[in-house]
Amino acid sequence: MITSAHICYESSNTNLELQLLGTLIEQNTSWKTMSTEWSDCDIAIPQLIVLTPTPFIIQIENDPEWVPEENKEFAEWAGLSEENELFLKLSRCDARLAIQSTAPDQIALTGKEIIAFAFGGVVDPKNSDISNVLAIIGKEISGVLNDCVNEELLQY
Repeated sequence: MITSAHICYESSNTNLELQLLGTLIEQNTSWKTMSTEWSDCDIAIPQLIVLTPTPFIIQIENDPEWVPEENKEFAEWAGLSEENELFLKLSRCDARLAIQSTAPDQIALTGKEIIAFAFGGVVDPKNSDISNVLAIIGKEISGVLNDCVNEELLQY
């Protein structure tokens, strides 16, 4: 799935679990959450569905092999200098929450190629319901929002 946003954070400062996120969201908004998982090839990735009018999925990405480097790339893509406070904060982030659509990807087989259509963009982080949830989470974990839909970085 295509990720609509990331909330990057320092895992050493936060003991983050999806169940705790669900509780945080339900205590501070009118939205319910539901645990689920993505699975394929004997791999299961826990996820949390947030039941806003446009439901969305949250999953934890904390692989030390690639997450920290990609988080730093977000700052570079935004054109921030290495002395910029936001660049420095993203450079310290070693984990993130991926915000994704609940709409499944569609795959078309043409006989010569496989074409994947991803709908991750339907979760707009600027949508007021979604933005409110992301802000509650971001403030709780002192995170940085990488809004992939609107190409913005926001520090909580």
